[in-house]
Amino acid sequence: MTDISIDTFARTHLDRLVALVDGEGWTEYSEDADRTYRALTGPGTTTLVATAGQRVVGAIQVQSDGIIQAHLSMLLIDREWRGRGLGSRLLRDALDQAGGVQLDIRTRTEGYYERLGASRSLGYRLTRENLGLAR
Repeated sequence: MTDISIDTFARTHLDRLVALVDGEGWTEYSEDADRTYRALTGPGTTTLVATAGQRVVGAIQVQSDGIIQAHLSMLLIDREWRGRGLGSRLLRDALDQAGGVQLDIRTRTEGYYERLGASRSLGYRLTRENLGLAR
């Protein structure tokens, strides 16, 4: 893969990463850039970006205890860069950097992870609203 750099997310990537997620309609990341920055740099969080020139073309966010468990929160590849192995590269680099024996994934794009050899497991998501908490 030529001309791709994988780097630890920094504030200098923020506007370009927000543009990438906004293009996918992921408003939870694009509504408030400062909140997004805090989320992507919080304790136990590993966030990497893939850049082609000045453009962010991929991003991954993983939470991990650094020893056993790691959980994928976000993996997004620009439409023009899909199918080139960038997602697999980000998954490997993020787990390696975050630490952990396994990476648990909750997703709507099942086929992609099954092609990587992931096993299927049942999962649920509760939101703050579901639990009666303020946003």
